[in-house]
Amino acid sequence: MRSLMGRIKQHIYTIVGMTLLGLLYWACLIYPFKLVLGMELYFASIFTFIALKIFGWKKAVGLAVIIQLLAVAILHESMHSLILSLLELIAASLWTLKKKRRILLPTFLFWIVIGGPYILLVSLSQGLHVNFYLILILAVLFINALFNALLVDAASTYIPYARPKSAGRIHLSRMLVDLTVFSIIGSSFLFILNTGLNAERTMISDLGTQAASTASSILDSYKQWTGEQVQSLTLRSWVQLGHLQELIRNSSGSAVNQAVFYDAKGEFIRSFHFNNEDSTLLWIGPGYWNHITGNLHKWEPVNSLANSPGEILRETAYVYKLNLDGSTLLLRFSTVKYTEEVIHYFLSQSINVLYMAIVIGSLALFLHRFVIRSIRLLAKITTDLPQQIRTTKSTEWFDSHIEEIYTLIQNFSFVTEQLKQILKESNHHANYDTLTGLANRRHFNEFTQHVLETSSALNQCVAFMFIDLDRFKPINDRHGHAAGDELLVQVADRLKKASGSKAFAARLGGDEFVIVYRDTSKSETRELALQISEQLRIPFIINHQEVNIGGSIGISMTPDDGLDAETVIKHADVAMYIAKEQNDHSFVFYEDIAHQLATDNWDIAHELQSALGNNELTLHYQPIVDNRTGDMVRVEALARWPHPIRGLIPPSDFIPIAEQENLMDILSAYVIREACIQGKRWSDMDETSPKLKISVNLSKKQLAQRETAEMIETILIETGFAADLLEIEVTEEAFSEDLELVVASLHDLRNLGVRAWVDDFGKGYSSLAIIDLLPIHGIKLDRLFIQRLSYKNSSFSIIRHMINLANEQGWQVVGEGIEHEEEARLLIEAGCYLLQGYYFGKPMNASQITKELFTREETLRGRVRQRGY
Repeated sequence: MRSLMGRIKQHIYTIVGMTLLGLLYWACLIYPFKLVLGMELYFASIFTFIALKIFGWKKAVGLAVIIQLLAVAILHESMHSLILSLLELIAASLWTLKKKRRILLPTFLFWIVIGGPYILLVSLSQGLHVNFYLILILAVLFINALFNALLVDAASTYIPYARPKSAGRIHLSRMLVDLTVFSIIGSSFLFILNTGLNAERTMISDLGTQAASTASSILDSYKQWTGEQVQSLTLRSWVQLGHLQELIRNSSGSAVNQAVFYDAKGEFIRSFHFNNEDSTLLWIGPGYWNHITGNLHKWEPVNSLANSPGEILRETAYVYKLNLDGSTLLLRFSTVKYTEEVIHYFLSQSINVLYMAIVIGSLALFLHRFVIRSIRLLAKITTDLPQQIRTTKSTEWFDSHIEEIYTLIQNFSFVTEQLKQILKESNHHANYDTLTGLANRRHFNEFTQHVLETSSALNQCVAFMFIDLDRFKPINDRHGHAAGDELLVQVADRLKKASGSKAFAARLGGDEFVIVYRDTSKSETRELALQISEQLRIPFIINHQEVNIGGSIGISMTPDDGLDAETVIKHADVAMYIAKEQNDHSFVFYEDIAHQLATDNWDIAHELQSALGNNELTLHYQPIVDNRTGDMVRVEALARWPHPIRGLIPPSDFIPIAEQENLMDILSAYVIREACIQGKRWSDMDETSPKLKISVNLSKKQLAQRETAEMIETILIETGFAADLLEIEVTEEAFSEDLELVVASLHDLRNLGVRAWVDDFGKGYSSLAIIDLLPIHGIKLDRLFIQRLSYKNSSFSIIRHMINLANEQGWQVVGEGIEHEEEARLLIEAGCYLLQGYYFGKPMNASQITKELFTREETLRGRVRQRGY
């Protein structure tokens, strides 16, 4: 229905538009702009060109054919005019079919190739000679046609409402060309118009004066005739008629070229011919008489289908009616003198027009050389300016003698250098730790990838040394965060000095550092590790006090301990934890503990598989609080393994083994099932209270499997737990590989009603562009941001911007790892209302959550109100 109404509106618009253009076209044919010597200016083609632009060539040609045929039938318009008008429109139509928008060029080519030669052939076929007058007629028609086409082109290019929606931007050089063409054609058209009107007025004025003077002279001489002479003239005496002819000749000189004498009854008596001009008397036959001034009249013949341009002028007569005692003497005055004067004037002024065209063309070349060329060169230089800024490529600016362009170049140059400096600083902030000046985690990840590729190609060994400071937290808590920051700066300085030029040092966060040692051996790496250990044992001076810390170092080396970044980093981290367990500020090579770890891992993997089969793993739940109400709105399910011999084994120990031994599918299904069973119990406890949501962690490997969504759907059905109460947490690391599969899995989960969160947001594994494509419900800020936030550095601004971005995307935000009141206060001030951490509650078993689900919320509400959050 809507499309039908649209088509009806389009038809009405077409009918109204075509009718209006047809009426304007018809009016221009009826009322041409008349100039001197029978020359006329027509604007009818403007409206056919407009129809061509708006409605297409078929409707435009149809409109022209209909109006031209009516003009031939009613106005007796010349067939030659009809043919020329249609051919001109067809030429423009063929041009537009070639995806060309402008019609000035096809109009110009038409009159050069077809229009002009056609008029010359028609004139020659009618026995006329090629003379200056015919050339003038051709020039007027040519300029008239070009002006009409130029008006339509200018309107469709520069008038906003007439400009097509599909038209692109206008080039400055195109505007300059249009201005030049318009100046030449427009000035020529105005010259023809002004000269034609002035010449017409001058000729009429001179003819009127000359006719009155001639008539007065004839009357004076006629009054001197005797009565017998007058009587003889009345009786048509040939002798006396001869005297009248002499009288006319003597009184007018060469001004009168024909005369006709009628008696008092209006009967034709005789005609007189002078100056050896045309002896035909068409002007006393049918035609149009127009009064000019006094007794002076203008006679024009009736239009003929075979009339050629300029033919009406040759037959037009300026006639003075003189009354001689009741008889009428018609005097036709010659226009030869005026024709020659007008032609001479037009030709002489054409030199001025040509001179002006040369001046305008030269000015256009000058502007193109000094203005357009500079602007075009500036546009070319600044086209890839962002890429030049990003690559720190030098920009070769140029000089200009034009003040405004010179200023523009200077501004661009200044802004470019400023942006390069800002980008340099931004890159530094993005790649380097603001506190210590060492590379940050993002830069470390990029460098690791690069150095592994290079070392593999050169067959070199690379050592990864993970360093964790000992006793840092007690010092930080005792002396304050400012002292902790100062200690980290001093540690970074010692690491840089000890590692040397071959090493790459980075701070991963908190009190964790890493050194990448290139092109090395185990013995050389051991020496570096000894130096670093010794440097860390030397006391540090903090607040004028000596502080002793030390550090634990874990070392992995390529290619023996791994070839890819993930493996060597994991092994270095494992070695560091082993070194920390030894508690002697030592360093450990992963190679030295690999066999024992493999044996332990096999034992743990075997026991884990047995524990999963016997339901020995338990779940603890950490509350997530909405500070606006103080309510516990969700909990995060965390797996715990109470080993009968080893004690409580944390997830950080058995989950890597589960991943290595391909037990994650079984472990995840176990955790999700237990969480859903417990969640169902909580949902059934109180039908009136808001339902508690439970979030469960998934690894990147599981998320890349489409079967994971099917497994979760099966568990939800079996347990009866509502899908909208189950939430899945995935780290940014999951998006580093198999992005399409991850996105597909997230869509499958969303279709089930399960919401997904991005955990540890901000570590740098993914970009915001990728995150924006994911069907996620919210983000959990990485705990490193929260720790830095307590230091009152730039992290507050970063977190606030991240929260604002999440709000704009419709995501919720959870701040996790909150351990202190100050951290909670700053997070709330930044706009984060969902909070998680030891400050609000440690992970608890299901019975503790059940016991405190209601009482604890009252306690939390009071705590929130008391703190003024």
